[in-house]
Amino acid sequence: MQKGFQSPNSQNLKSLIESCKLCAQKSSLASAGLCNQNSQLVFLSLLPILDSQMRFASKGAQMLKNIIERVFGLNVQNVSILSLLKCEIPQAAQKNCVESCMGYFLKQIEFAQSKVIVLLGAEAYFYLTQDGSCYENVQGKILEWNHLKLFPTFNLNQLLRKPELKIQAHKEFLTLKESLFKD
Repeated sequence: MQKGFQSPNSQNLKSLIESCKLCAQKSSLASAGLCNQNSQLVFLSLLPILDSQMRFASKGAQMLKNIIERVFGLNVQNVSILSLLKCEIPQAAQKNCVESCMGYFLKQIEFAQSKVIVLLGAEAYFYLTQDGSCYENVQGKILEWNHLKLFPTFNLNQLLRKPELKIQAHKEFLTLKESLFKD
């Protein structure tokens, strides 16, 4: 796992990520995601959500933008949108590649300085925490992990495929919002 590298600032880290050659299996350009200093929330997925120009181009990205602005009442500049994998990777190679990318993510978290990470989907949760618990037992709950608060919830693609899950997701986000503004 690549953890101990030096990156004096987030712009330098972004350049390191975009020029990454750690995985031979990568099938797209690397994306650093959106890493804003002093983020109130970090949204974390397994694969990149934003395109290489940092646009909310996909339906999932548009949905996340709506969640940030309409549910949490935040501006996109007040959050970070990151991924464990920095580019598209074939599913069979994802585990090894997550280990390669983990150092980048941990450094991004350091720069973002957020104490709350919203984990978008079971894969992001399991790869980050290495927790073997049943996901349904942790989803929608605020958990402590390495001095950070984690909030596991639905993968955006799940919400697109099964719109009926949006009601539960909305309730989960409201629970998190209430907790954030209470502290």
